[in-house]
Amino acid sequence: MEFLFRVAFASFLSSWMFYPAILFLLSAVRRKYDGNWRNPETWPSVSVLVAARNERDVIGPRIENLLAQNYDGNIQVIVGSDCSDDGTDRVVLSYADRGVMLHRSERRLGKPRMMGELIGYATGEILVFTDADTVFADDTVKELVKPFSFPRVGCVDGNRRNSLDDETCESIYWKYEKKIKSLCSGMGAVLGATGAVFSIRKELYSPLAPGRGDDFELAVMVRLRGFDCVFNPDAVAMEPSPDDARQYRRMVRIVSWMMISCLMLMGKAAAKGKFFLFIQLLFHKMFRWLSGFFLLAATAAAGFLASSSPAFLVIFILLSLFHATAAAGALLRERLPSKLLFPYYFWLMNAAAMDGILRTLAGRPVETWEKRKKQPDES
Repeated sequence: MEFLFRVAFASFLSSWMFYPAILFLLSAVRRKYDGNWRNPETWPSVSVLVAARNERDVIGPRIENLLAQNYDGNIQVIVGSDCSDDGTDRVVLSYADRGVMLHRSERRLGKPRMMGELIGYATGEILVFTDADTVFADDTVKELVKPFSFPRVGCVDGNRRNSLDDETCESIYWKYEKKIKSLCSGMGAVLGATGAVFSIRKELYSPLAPGRGDDFELAVMVRLRGFDCVFNPDAVAMEPSPDDARQYRRMVRIVSWMMISCLMLMGKAAAKGKFFLFIQLLFHKMFRWLSGFFLLAATAAAGFLASSSPAFLVIFILLSLFHATAAAGALLRERLPSKLLFPYYFWLMNAAAMDGILRTLAGRPVETWEKRKKQPDES
């Protein structure tokens, strides 16, 4: 039982503490980029791809935002309507005279498959991927293109922001993730990308399989082909802050879909001898998604050993307090100070990851999802 505790707790710490510490040390000796991205001599053409499912209320402002970008090259905007039935298509078609293209699917595809279909219409040298409810800063497309002035850069990840004045599940995780991305970026080793704001060279678009091609695997496939993936915090995209229920559903979908991608990519990384990438996939993704299982196993083992060891009794009490604080956060969400809500946020994300893993094991990954409909009393 003591062996179980040590393995489970070490596995838990590996993704949240040991892995970032290793990145910090490696970034000092393997640094390639300092983050000062220069303008290219000639701005390449860009194709912006937007997948939309019933986005009538936001798709118009989204298109206006993209057409108003401060970019000296050509921007092509392509919107994929994923079987929308709320008038989204009519809004997109109203921009046809300004060069905006609509591609409609009569069956539900999900974002990865829809993006794969949109690639066939893209004429730009650089592909920019984004969401329908996202708003770019004026220079975001420019900032997503700048790093490509370095020939070995194949993918550029952007900086998603939401209402960070409030402590939400999303904001706490994203602040931590940005620090990890910054460490990896200097080495050209960012793992995955942010679906709302990232770009790749068109010739490097290479999904794992037909019908796949999410932001995570596209960025990793770029690295498998020998190119770098970097993070530019100046490529800013604003998104609405998701409430906790929506974020939970989103995390379930992401993990249940990406688990398969991650296993496939680990196999490819090992086969190509890219062992640092393999380690990143193992600890940054797989072990992090498994964190909830590791922590529950460590708690149970510590509880079993508590009667025979004062040290394990203390550990069990501390872990139990952490879980109890998470439960209190769920019950007293609006009354507790933000600092005490961290255990709640941790378990919200990890419960969703566990849900996603179990769905994958059951052969029921979540490929598509529906936006929550407003209730009659909501404005």
